[in-house]
Amino acid sequence: MSSKIPMRRKKTTFLTNLRNQKYLLLMLMPGVIWYLLFKYLPLLGLSLGFTDYGFRAKVSFVGLDNFKRLLTSTIFWNAFRNTLIISLANIIFYFPTPLIVALLINELKSVKTKRFIQFLIYIPYFFSWVVVGSIFVNLLSPSTGLVNSVITKFGGKPIYFMASVKHFRPVLITSYIWRQMGYGAVIYVASLTTVQPELYEAATIDGAGHWGRLWHVTLPAIRSTIVTMLLLNLSHVLLIFEQVLVMYNAAVYGVADVLQTYVFREGVLSGDLGYSIAVGMFTSVISLTLVLSTNKFSSRFLEEPIL
Repeated sequence: MSSKIPMRRKKTTFLTNLRNQKYLLLMLMPGVIWYLLFKYLPLLGLSLGFTDYGFRAKVSFVGLDNFKRLLTSTIFWNAFRNTLIISLANIIFYFPTPLIVALLINELKSVKTKRFIQFLIYIPYFFSWVVVGSIFVNLLSPSTGLVNSVITKFGGKPIYFMASVKHFRPVLITSYIWRQMGYGAVIYVASLTTVQPELYEAATIDGAGHWGRLWHVTLPAIRSTIVTMLLLNLSHVLLIFEQVLVMYNAAVYGVADVLQTYVFREGVLSGDLGYSIAVGMFTSVISLTLVLSTNKFSSRFLEEPIL
């Protein structure tokens, strides 16, 4: 008799929590439905990667032919190389930028100034890549762009940034940093507020200067946040799409075509869905490997697993 009472109380507590949090659950439902429709439901179609789906009314099983095709395709390997170069460049140049900006903001004494700067650098994150692409196209226009106006004013010749093989990748990296920097900085600023002031006071008493407090107190205190941000960046390392799609053109395909734009052309524009799904599966496996490797590195050397 006594063994049934805890079960009944537990069930009542669960139902009570559901009733008390029903509005929070309703707010959560759109996100859950979105993930089910666009993240998990497509997993049911992975088997099409082993078929010739897209060209014939009758779908037939082709085994690993699609994967053999992508491994022998020069266009695929060029897209794979471009993806790695652009993504790793984004990580190398972008990853430390929000942290540095957050540390600088944290040094400000005025709360109003902190909030204003955070708001100012966070605004670009709300712009879609279409808007960001339009802004950079106008800024870098060889005839009316602000950048080329400055170049010609100092005696230089206009540069066709958006159609230049040499300059297009730096444009992508710069636009990525400009749009994403505020988001990362806000996360780091929020993390810095959790550092206990007593730790700084103790470090000062021990003789630590400004850089000593930064190195021995601030960075170790937000280490888990830094590793998490790195993991999030690596999880998207092969999934860049919208930015490149709205900014590249035929003149820079050789240095700008990435895996996701390659999948888009093969699957949506050309109709070869079976092959495009195979490429997507290959990309997902590599991305998962990068995430698991980063988590293992974090567990072994930083003693803080993220997953």
